[in-house]
Amino acid sequence: TSPERLVSFRSFDWKPVAIPQQFDLQRKPGYVVWGRLVHSNGERCRHRHPPPMLQVMRQGDPKMLITETAPRWGSSDPNVNPYGYYGLELGHFPHLANGQVVIIQAYCPQTGEWGEVVDTVQSLEKHPIVRKDIQLRPLSNRPLPPEVGRDVWGSGTEIRLFWEYPDTTVRFAVYRRDYRKEGVYRLLAQNRRRQFYTDRNIQGDQIYGYVVLARDRQGHWSMHSPELNNITGSDFLTDVKYPNQVQNQVKDMVRVVAAPLSFHLAPGQSRTFRVIRQVARSNVSISFLLKKAQQGVHVNLETVIQEDEKRLSTVPPLNVPDSSLQMLYWSAWNLMSQLMLPPEGKCHFNYYVFSREPQWGWGHGGQVFHESLTMLAYAYLDPQGAMDSQRIYRERQHRDGYINYRTGPYLDETIPYKGGLTTSAPWYAWENWEIYRITHDREFLKEMYNSSKQFYRYVVKHRDQDGDGLCEWGAHAVLESVRDAQVAVWDEITWPSAVEALDLNCMLVQEARSLAAMARELGKKREARRWEKEARQRQQKINRWMWDAQTGFYYHVDKKDHDFGIHQPNDLKRKEIIGFLPLWAGVADSARAARLVAHLTNPDEFWRAYGIPSLSADDPYYNPHGYWNGPVWVEWNFLIVEGLLRYGYRDLARQLVQRVAKNMVAQLQKNHHFWEFYSPDDLWAGYHRQYIWAGIINRILLDVFGQRK
Repeated sequence: TSPERLVSFRSFDWKPVAIPQQFDLQRKPGYVVWGRLVHSNGERCRHRHPPPMLQVMRQGDPKMLITETAPRWGSSDPNVNPYGYYGLELGHFPHLANGQVVIIQAYCPQTGEWGEVVDTVQSLEKHPIVRKDIQLRPLSNRPLPPEVGRDVWGSGTEIRLFWEYPDTTVRFAVYRRDYRKEGVYRLLAQNRRRQFYTDRNIQGDQIYGYVVLARDRQGHWSMHSPELNNITGSDFLTDVKYPNQVQNQVKDMVRVVAAPLSFHLAPGQSRTFRVIRQVARSNVSISFLLKKAQQGVHVNLETVIQEDEKRLSTVPPLNVPDSSLQMLYWSAWNLMSQLMLPPEGKCHFNYYVFSREPQWGWGHGGQVFHESLTMLAYAYLDPQGAMDSQRIYRERQHRDGYINYRTGPYLDETIPYKGGLTTSAPWYAWENWEIYRITHDREFLKEMYNSSKQFYRYVVKHRDQDGDGLCEWGAHAVLESVRDAQVAVWDEITWPSAVEALDLNCMLVQEARSLAAMARELGKKREARRWEKEARQRQQKINRWMWDAQTGFYYHVDKKDHDFGIHQPNDLKRKEIIGFLPLWAGVADSARAARLVAHLTNPDEFWRAYGIPSLSADDPYYNPHGYWNGPVWVEWNFLIVEGLLRYGYRDLARQLVQRVAKNMVAQLQKNHHFWEFYSPDDLWAGYHRQYIWAGIINRILLDVFGQRK
């Protein structure tokens, strides 16, 4: 049965349609200014409803304006992200040159706080990326942004903007951006007393955005009004009544497709139908898309189901009667397989993406070690695929052992920072050893032992600047440390390179032990003993310097004198989730392990309703809906479960996985998504969906309830 009609619309309602960003990932940045947005109370501006606003003028010239809608070249990330950071591509200004002065303003509509920084453009060719944090504060002498409405006349050929403003002494400036041509707004009218403006003769497929600014008698500019545009909204529910809603011939703004189909069912009767959606890049012909879609009409779904069952037949069974846990377990396997892609571009082996979320560019760029923890589960489903995913790193490894921060089909992301290259947190040898324990492929073990050994040597050489046998995070250390935003110590105490890093050194203990196991398996007994010695030496240093007997917890220490203070005594004593890594790495003795478990099972600290948060709940920086300052990250709870099992706390491990699973099951039932992280205190999850890290729950369930091979 064919649909009665097939129609497209720009929205679900009559409201103005947001214009989607256009990304040019191949173009190098022109001149990017980025940094934090910080409120007067010291917290980052993470408000989303409404979000922060930005605008830039060059040398005080009001003729051109850049706002937060201007795309950044070479990036698909939003200009104002949920973590309190902003970024703006100022290369949109025509003829931008060294010595020019730009004024960057930020405004939080939720709090009414303002901020402003001034930057003089320097070294456009050598240093096109500049950091400028913006401090927001209450300001009473700034005019408020105008609240602008819009009428569309003449079948979309005229736009009238109108607004009301309480202060009759201000004057207004109207700006328009041509989305087809550029990322900069150009002045249409200024010094206007009248509170309306009409733009006439809009033709064809032109897409315009409009903003209005107010300027008081002292010369202070307001923040721009929320953008309006000439794209007419539509309402597919009233399509029959209003058949000509899609105007201006703007075909690339379609957001909704409707295919009505009517049929009648008698009591007890049933019918089936299938919807086929074919997606491809813009250079693929419509005829090819239709041909592929038509093939889907004739696919035998029973055969597809049988193929899926055969593919999953290699996975060990989960010995638990709870149907919700079974649903979570098998859904996680499907998630992982759907995120694995075949060889392409620079990748000569299969690789994975972080997420299937199409508008999140970061999630599609390439692999990174902390995401590759999921290969410790995926190897049960697809042993060859898990091994080949790890080979992506080896084939791109530098001669000195360095491996990129992210590695993918089009990406070799090194993130140079202060003379160093950013790498990934060292889980590499451990991942390779654990995958070998599942696959028993000796050829894989041989090649990955050599690669893992080279990477380990690179890390201990380049991440121990004072040569004391303890390492610190390097290059862009916040990114390298995995916990890349809203970390209590990073945000409130110091940059990661200033401390001997507890997490990094625990990882290196596990790396050395994994190298020892690999060497022993390959018959290299002398090398195995050397690796074991390195692991013991680092373990002793961790227990000597990073264990605090008073509080019974592990912390970072100051790189200079190995105490727990940077600016004040004991200011590094923040109970973060990394304090439990000594359980995972086998660093703690049984007495220290017991004291750690006491913190872990304290409801006021870490033993929360839905898992272990990334920061203790009694810390003032704790936020269960934050980022690395509260939420449950499933893969880090996996490390804690592994630590509990190592020290014989199997019952606690079982309780923990049930807590984590409860929120994950609730989200799957509600919205069918695996999320980047989950709240420890209520049934909530964020930010990105279909996230591969969360799929590691299948390995946790398998270790606690299943029968591992």
